[in-house]
Amino acid sequence: MMNLISINKSKKITVNSDSGSLCRLDLEVERRTDAKVIIFLEGKGTLKVDLQVKVGSDSRVTFLTVNHNEADIEFNEKFDVLADSSVIIAHADLTGFKAEYNCCYQLLAQGSDLKVQTASLSDSRKVFNQDTFHLAGNTSAHINNYGVVMANGYTDMVVRNTIVQGSHNASTHQTSRLLTYDKTSVGKILPVLYIYDNEVEASHAASLGQPDEEQVYYLQSRGLSHKEAISLIVKGYLLPVTQIIDDDSINTLLTEEIERKVTPDA
Repeated sequence: MMNLISINKSKKITVNSDSGSLCRLDLEVERRTDAKVIIFLEGKGTLKVDLQVKVGSDSRVTFLTVNHNEADIEFNEKFDVLADSSVIIAHADLTGFKAEYNCCYQLLAQGSDLKVQTASLSDSRKVFNQDTFHLAGNTSAHINNYGVVMANGYTDMVVRNTIVQGSHNASTHQTSRLLTYDKTSVGKILPVLYIYDNEVEASHAASLGQPDEEQVYYLQSRGLSHKEAISLIVKGYLLPVTQIIDDDSINTLLTEEIERKVTPDA
């Protein structure tokens, strides 16, 4: 299934695996567009999605992908961002099924700006491969990945930011944090910076491990049980994705889903 869609206003798109296991979405954001695009993945079958997006110049657009599919998925996305455009891309994947995300972001012209926010909860296997390319000067990127690996879960994050030669005054930053629930949780983070120009800013930060014992102890001293303390810390990793879209119904949906997933049984 292939869909060619022109974006000049906010839009919600539903991809249902019950209608087919393969979907390709080609989206073209028109010049000077201010919009929000929300993509829901739903159904009960395995699903592969190929998403290609071209963002026209002078645009302000936010993309949020919410995975509710009740089977394994592969999600491939490529964004080409033109001059003086600002793009926010968010992924919320709290399912108990396997998922693989392959992401390519290209900042093609001066003034293009990118922010990525990922929230992942895994009790199976989830893999994130992200590549960001600064192909022009005066471009900026902030890549923020937050994940929680539950008991017997596995999450792998490979995050690569590249600034090519001649991209003066480019700025690229990445932060990846994985919280492992217990000793059966496995997490891996590989942050990579490829810098081929001197007049740039670049940084990366990564953290991996179980909740800080002192923080847990402090929360318990305030009257929380151990499970409640862990739950509160987990929520702190995941809730920022709910603020990406200025849509109360979507924010409530994601908040309630996070609460349901991480709140301990009474």
